[in-house]
Amino acid sequence: MIIAFRLLAPVLSAVAAVLCWRAARRSRLRGARRYSTITALAWTVMTAATGWALAYMLISGDRVYPSPSPAVWVGDVTVMLLVLAGLLAVPIRARWSASNARLVLDMAVVQVAGMLFIWYFLIYPHLMGHGGFVPAIVMIKTGGLLVVLFAIARLVLGGPVEVSRRTLVLSGLAAFCSMLVSIGQRVLAGDEQHWTQAVWLVFAALIIAAGRTQLRAAAGEDPAEEAVTEQRPSSLVPYLAVGAACALLLGALLHGLTARSWPVVAGSILLTGLVVTRQVIALRDNSRLLVRVDASLGALRQAMAREHILNELGTGLLTTTDAAEVQRLAATAAAALVEGYPGARTVIVSVTPEDPDNWSVLQAAGSGAETVAGFRLPGEAVPASLLVRLAGGEVIAGSTLAALGLSGMDALGNRPVMLLPLLNGSRFFGLLVVGAEHTLPEDVVTALRTLRTQVSLALDSVALTAELTRRAMHDMLTGLGNRALLWDRLTGSLARARRTDRRVGVLLLDLNGFKPVNDTYGHDVGDAVLRIVADRLRTCVRTEDTVARLGGDEFVILAEDLNEPAGARVIAERVVQALNEQMVVDGHVLCTPASIGIALSGPGQGADDVLRDADAAMYVAKRAGSGRYHVHDLGAATA
Repeated sequence: MIIAFRLLAPVLSAVAAVLCWRAARRSRLRGARRYSTITALAWTVMTAATGWALAYMLISGDRVYPSPSPAVWVGDVTVMLLVLAGLLAVPIRARWSASNARLVLDMAVVQVAGMLFIWYFLIYPHLMGHGGFVPAIVMIKTGGLLVVLFAIARLVLGGPVEVSRRTLVLSGLAAFCSMLVSIGQRVLAGDEQHWTQAVWLVFAALIIAAGRTQLRAAAGEDPAEEAVTEQRPSSLVPYLAVGAACALLLGALLHGLTARSWPVVAGSILLTGLVVTRQVIALRDNSRLLVRVDASLGALRQAMAREHILNELGTGLLTTTDAAEVQRLAATAAAALVEGYPGARTVIVSVTPEDPDNWSVLQAAGSGAETVAGFRLPGEAVPASLLVRLAGGEVIAGSTLAALGLSGMDALGNRPVMLLPLLNGSRFFGLLVVGAEHTLPEDVVTALRTLRTQVSLALDSVALTAELTRRAMHDMLTGLGNRALLWDRLTGSLARARRTDRRVGVLLLDLNGFKPVNDTYGHDVGDAVLRIVADRLRTCVRTEDTVARLGGDEFVILAEDLNEPAGARVIAERVVQALNEQMVVDGHVLCTPASIGIALSGPGQGADDVLRDADAAMYVAKRAGSGRYHVHDLGAATA
């Protein structure tokens, strides 16, 4: 029986080693490959140890089990240490301790407690009959196997990553069998050791099954299961071990301090030191965790505050169609985002059509905002390379504005600054300039980028609305108001005139000789004539007056706040004089004098009534000849 066992043990160990080596070669995951490699080394050492036990039996003829050779016992301990190292290499998804130090201490507590029990109940009773070396090896090996078993249970319950849970369960069963083998070798008599050998064969079958399972997982046929995140009962094992050791100490002291109880006392003192150390580490980890949680809560509150600011900004932007209000909201919201950072200030800079040669501070908020309000920077002071980057939508940060190549901006301060271009597509609206004494955190920068996007879209919407309104209310050829604008202005003027007891003047004019020009020289020349006429009409009216083109060669001038027809006559005379002058278009000398009809609003008249009176007066003037005007109800044309 012992010969068959000695022959079979190296073969089974070699099979387990080969499976693990193959799994190590096939594993693509680092943790799984490390675990398989270390486990393969363990089974290779076990193959060597069982092979040496076979050789020792053949050489010495000693068929005693377990083998009395020290090399076999050393090999068994080495296997245990390698298995333990492999388990420590397994990555897990949900850690049971806040640090690896606490894990090591947990395992040390279980090992020491297990070794105390093994010493008291197994080793010491046989110590006198077997000498000191073998019992010590048995104590170390059995205690180590307890730790291996505990570590496997913790891994299974903690949720392994990259290593199959089934592999670890089989390994745990194998460790339990190995512990039974170690105990059986010391407890059972020589003629009963066949039970121990049978348990060892079960152990070998389990490690072969574990190796095959890990090989399948490495090949992708049996992936590791998901982690378990519920409370793990294995976290109580170290405390149970300490309690059991205390109970053992009390029992040993009841029999007095003897050679058998002194190691229990020493081990209990060691356990106390380990528990105290673990608690100190736990307190440190918990303190660090509280600091991290507090920091996370603070960051969450800040993130919620930033989200609220951006939501409020979005609501405000939806309710305004004024570009200046959009810029004010943007500067205020940006200042709120950087509030609390020393020296934080936000500025909206833009190039306006009214002042295209200067970059102007339109809005400012935050620290020292009043010192930069209205600041202007000459356009030539902005480097062309910086303009290209801003036009491309790049967010640019620098230690100072001067470091970015912007000279003459001392009024904005010498501090770290960020330039966020406000643009959407090809529309460039200006810059959001944010400065602070120190570089802003990344989450604040992200919020500012979001704000930049909101404001850019709002400014684009305002510009698009203004453009659509202009197109709807203006003549595309001449740029003058169209019939819709005239009707809107005239209706409003009449309402104001009724409240102030003033009169509104309407001058309706028709170009004489325009149709022959259009027919003779073409529509391009005719369009050019209309544009020249529109420009001349603009020079004949006051700022508050409105010039509109009704269509074709008909134009209307709306003059508000008139007392007498004399005011309207002054405008009409200017128009007659301006349009009597010749113009040169495409090499052709042309002249298109106008006939003008003037009507002043009366009590109860609406827009249609005034326009109808002006139209009637215009036909009276036209019948009188070119370059004349007529005031409705005056009864005579005036040259």
